[in-house]
Amino acid sequence: MKLKSVSYFIIAIVLVAGGSLLATKGKDAVSKAENRKQAVLEVEQKTVIYDKNPGTIVNILATVGDSVKQGDPLFKVRFAEGGEAEVSAPADGSVSQIAVKAGDRVAQGLPVAIVQKNAYYADFYVQEGQIQKLKAGQSVSIHFPYTEHSAEVDGVVTTVATAPQFANLRMTRERGQADISMYAVRIAIDANAALLPGMTAEVDLDEIVD
Repeated sequence: MKLKSVSYFIIAIVLVAGGSLLATKGKDAVSKAENRKQAVLEVEQKTVIYDKNPGTIVNILATVGDSVKQGDPLFKVRFAEGGEAEVSAPADGSVSQIAVKAGDRVAQGLPVAIVQKNAYYADFYVQEGQIQKLKAGQSVSIHFPYTEHSAEVDGVVTTVATAPQFANLRMTRERGQADISMYAVRIAIDANAALLPGMTAEVDLDEIVD
């Protein structure tokens, strides 16, 4: 009878220890998941605003998809009072949209094209307990987990919000416990042939040492 009681006692200890281990592993898994932040890769775009005298488009010098350098001519315009001028690309990149055609009249303030710059960025939201790890100008590794070879590139923190954007609801809430404040962090990423706007970008905060 004593032997059976001892056996039950040992089994109970094993079950409690096993449950504690699973709970610890579970917490570790949750912690790791919380420290892997994901965002959507975005691309910077520059709208070309016509800022010269009123005139007429006489020649389109670029097409959608063309690579351009800052200062490259996009259009040629003939002014109403005579004379001509060119409208130039405002930044390095590629032409993503042309909003006018030859013969169109243009006036100051009219958007005439969009140039997609050779610069990507991603906005991550980081909880208050981790925000001190990130500072403007800091280099961080950016993972792209769903690309063919799980690409990894360098990024640079450009801005860190000084106030929280929203509160993230806790998975469990005890009485009086506040939700977690989330801060926006923008990370700049150089254009890369393997990357496309809309891809999932990921930062692992466990890789960043204070």
